[in-house]
Amino acid sequence: MTQPPGPLDSRSDTSPPEILIFTSPKAGSGAGRDRVGLLAQWLSGRQFAVNVTSSLDELRHRTDPHTSPQLPRMVVAAGGDGTLSLVAQNTPPATTLVPMPLGTENLVAKHYRITSDLASMQNVILHGQEMKIDAGLANGRLFLVMASCGFDAEVVRAMHLTRRGHINRFSYTWPILRTLRSYQFPPITVEYLGATSPVLPPSELTADSIPPQPVHKAITCRWALVFNMPRYAVELAVEPDACEDDGLLDLCSLQHGSIASGTRYLGGIITGRHIRWKDVVRRPITGCRITSPARVAFQIDGDYAGRLPLEIGVLPGRIRLRVAPGTTAAPLPPLPWIFGSR
Repeated sequence: MTQPPGPLDSRSDTSPPEILIFTSPKAGSGAGRDRVGLLAQWLSGRQFAVNVTSSLDELRHRTDPHTSPQLPRMVVAAGGDGTLSLVAQNTPPATTLVPMPLGTENLVAKHYRITSDLASMQNVILHGQEMKIDAGLANGRLFLVMASCGFDAEVVRAMHLTRRGHINRFSYTWPILRTLRSYQFPPITVEYLGATSPVLPPSELTADSIPPQPVHKAITCRWALVFNMPRYAVELAVEPDACEDDGLLDLCSLQHGSIASGTRYLGGIITGRHIRWKDVVRRPITGCRITSPARVAFQIDGDYAGRLPLEIGVLPGRIRLRVAPGTTAAPLPPLPWIFGSR
């Protein structure tokens, strides 16, 4: 749901509008983090009241209408996808969020063609449009892109155990090798709440539309991924049909577990053929419960978040984003992106 572009000019109000910039000290490789200071300096020059913080307590205080006499006009989340979901988790639903991509993957920002250079941020802040998108809720924690459990989540856990400061894609080399040597691909059970009738896109809904009827089902797999957006690390299109404003999440489960089958799945995902395979089960869902008899890790928006069991639901329209005027979702890039080319 997109609202018309809304120019923002500090001279239109008698009191300086506040913009809060939240930074995560562990986001990404650290490259470009000087841009936070440049943005703050530019905003101050436009006579905005600018506050930069990495304190969650201050973030909550300044965005709480019960404790702050003047709420920020928007909150800039300077970091990666985990930083953006962390800001969303700790601010009221009415808060306008601006992604400033400084992390490793920055999938939300790529989806909406936002970069961290000063010109891009100026355009979004001054002239951007606001849109509402869904959020996932995983064991009480918000996510904007995806949550998963299985091999990839174990890699993220291995990174979490050894992480020291900023990271980049090459930082995952050792955690991947370590996980390849030890991961056993234990069985995972997904009990999900789906729909028996097709789900219409928002543009086709009418007062006479028949709402989808819920259905409870369970599947067993070795790898389970739940998407809110059609993006994954290194831009792999694991679930290309995921849509962030349809009130649903998209489950993609891989049935077989071994290094050989994982390599096969990767090849299928790269070429787009996996969506036709019988051992890849894909379902639109409104929620699910994921369990395993083993100690299986799960990750949320690229951050290690714990071990199963995992309860996942959807919060339609929970997130208010500010993006560049006229923005539409960017298509997924071609194959060379997996090898890190830009």
